[in-house]
Amino acid sequence: MSKSINLVAALLCCLTTVFAQQQVAVNSAPAPEGYDISVEVVNENIGILVGALGVTDLTGYSTTHIYVTMDGPDDFLSSVSGDATNPTYVNTTTNFYHAALGAGVPNGINSLLFPVYPDLAYDSWVTIGLEGTPNALAGEANVSTVQSTDNPWFTNFDPGGGLPGGNISIDDGIGGAWYALNGDANGVAGDDLKVLAGQFTTTGEIDGQIYVQVFIGGDGSNEFRDTFYFGDSAPSPGCTDETACNYDSEASEDDGSCEYPAATNLDCDGNCLNDADTDGICDEDEVLGCTDDTACNFDAAATDDDGSCSYADTGYDCDGNCLADADEDGVCDEFEVPGCTDDAACNYSASATDDDGSCTYPAADNLDCDGNCLNDADTDGICDEDEVGGCQDSGACNYDSAATDDDGSCEYLTCAGCTEATACNYDDTATIDDGSCTYTDGICETCEDGVIVDNDADDDGICDADETAGCTDPAACNAGDFTDTDNSLCLYPEDVNDGATNLDCDGNCYNDADGDGVCDEDEIPGCTDENACDFSASATDDDGSCTYPDDIYGLDYVDCDGECLNDEDGDGICDEEEQAGCTDPEACNAGDFSDTDNSLCEYASDIYGVDNVDCDGECLNDADGDGVCDEDEIPGCTDELANN
Repeated sequence: MSKSINLVAALLCCLTTVFAQQQVAVNSAPAPEGYDISVEVVNENIGILVGALGVTDLTGYSTTHIYVTMDGPDDFLSSVSGDATNPTYVNTTTNFYHAALGAGVPNGINSLLFPVYPDLAYDSWVTIGLEGTPNALAGEANVSTVQSTDNPWFTNFDPGGGLPGGNISIDDGIGGAWYALNGDANGVAGDDLKVLAGQFTTTGEIDGQIYVQVFIGGDGSNEFRDTFYFGDSAPSPGCTDETACNYDSEASEDDGSCEYPAATNLDCDGNCLNDADTDGICDEDEVLGCTDDTACNFDAAATDDDGSCSYADTGYDCDGNCLADADEDGVCDEFEVPGCTDDAACNYSASATDDDGSCTYPAADNLDCDGNCLNDADTDGICDEDEVGGCQDSGACNYDSAATDDDGSCEYLTCAGCTEATACNYDDTATIDDGSCTYTDGICETCEDGVIVDNDADDDGICDADETAGCTDPAACNAGDFTDTDNSLCLYPEDVNDGATNLDCDGNCYNDADGDGVCDEDEIPGCTDENACDFSASATDDDGSCTYPDDIYGLDYVDCDGECLNDEDGDGICDEEEQAGCTDPEACNAGDFSDTDNSLCEYASDIYGVDNVDCDGECLNDADGDGVCDEDEIPGCTDELANN
């Protein structure tokens, strides 16, 4: 092992030159889509190891593999490198485990030694595809490393002698790397499309970043170099400009998402930095002018009123025209004076500009505006043109109420009779009442052609037209206060209830002890609970005979047929009776459970922490029957008296 390390040291100058040449490529670019890294924990809590060098306690240690994942089977991982510009880090919160016979690269590790030196399998190292001594026949070659004097990253990682190792930090100006030469089979992706870059055993949490060089399709002229992150070291994208509105103090990598105010005089919320009048318009953007939209010089662009507004006179627009002039007479509507404009009218108004239809005139052509006759020879207030001649004596037979001038024509002999309009024998031609008027005085009397007629044939005080005939038997359902009895019309309870004799006129039971609307004679006893197994839809009176699943089966989670109410898995076993447990026959605690839950299974390896014993802790393989499993046997001299 030490010879291999010395050989690498001896060839360092040469390898450095080769590596430098290999890093020069014709076409270098960031990683295309499909390339990444994979971090896989391959062993957890390794535990106690017994080997030729004694007991090694790796309790709490875990081994992690870091792979570079490729896009094609011919892709080649050339190197993992680092410098001040593109650093590489592999960090642990504690330290890295190194076996006494191990090394920082797996070039000299032979897996045949693992049974004797079991901790060697968990050594920490960096690699390009190798996990042990390279197979030269398969085209594999040693992994090389290069480090600067100022930053011996490889020595820091593996001090040698089985001492704990420190973090890998390749970030100085000169830089360093671990690498393979293009064409070495261990650097080729292969069918699983991944190349191992390192194995790290530690009790801590690991994180970091690696800067890799990959030849796409194995073509040294077509490469990419890029940094891949793992653990908590992945950059946090965001806006890193403290002057931006969306500055993210936790971002470690600017992703171009920074946002800024829309203008230099606005804050991030779009509010003005300067707004003396708090009108939402920045002072720098204010426009002076008239802001009253009712003013003649209103300026729609103005944001600050400067007191320059001018207005039209009341009733006029800004051009001096009436705002309203319905009759187009040049007088604005609000200045119109309503009134009578006809100078021939009694109420003519010289100040009126708008005739409002109020003009009044004399009631007739022969009257003045005060209603006085223009001609009235006898001064009786009736104009000469309107005088009517006739008898003006109201006691005369030919009295004329329309006469305004008595012409001496009154006569008094042929107009005597009944002059009372409410009388039965009223005479509308009589002008002199002679006391002959007659009147109806009974409630049934009527006046017919001047003659009084009595309309109560049976003299019972009820007029013939008001008489009513019907059933007056109090026992009948349709008995009433009729004036004429006709009991042939009577209807009794059995008539209105289809012959039923136990109902009254309103269809109510004569006997209904429980008040349920079903007559006692019609009650049907039985189970009335719809939830019961023997429910009877025809029963009207519950007789306490109901039975339920609990009565039949003693269970409250089955139906009347004994079927489960709840059987989520449909196995015929009610959920309440299901028993969950491990049913895997390989498990130590397997049983005949109705509901399989193999998350509860316990295996010998869970109980004893090893996989070579059975559930009783007995070895699966113990050829010599000494209680030590064949896999754990340590060959050597066991005679205490021997020199070795």
